[in-house]
Amino acid sequence: MEKSNSTDLYPDAPFDPKSERNIFITLTESEIGLSNTITMSKELLEANVFIYLPSKDVTGLIQHNEPILMDVFDYDTKITTTHIIRKDGDKDFKFHGWNTVLQGKHFRTGDTIVFWWDIFHIRLNFKQFMFSFV
Repeated sequence: MEKSNSTDLYPDAPFDPKSERNIFITLTESEIGLSNTITMSKELLEANVFIYLPSKDVTGLIQHNEPILMDVFDYDTKITTTHIIRKDGDKDFKFHGWNTVLQGKHFRTGDTIVFWWDIFHIRLNFKQFMFSFV
């Protein structure tokens, strides 16, 4: 009898273009190349990601500026990296560790990345959504 693993039971959540919980980020010059961070707005994260996290973690992050760890999964390469999320001012959060994603990628300013929550694997999935032609 063959063993099944967790990915057989719970395959990676695919991108659903109809989902209202998708987070689209158009990359800026500071988020490509040698960058270590990518920025997401508080509004987007509260509506689409924080609802899946333990409330004590979210409260610590928002009210006390306590960083949290989050796995980020590249849907195309099937590589998971762990990022440190820190508050950046009152309206944004920075994902530290973005440089591990950039290794081997050829993102350009203006490319659009889409992120979505994978409820079974408790992580943020992403893939390149649109290429910049600039």
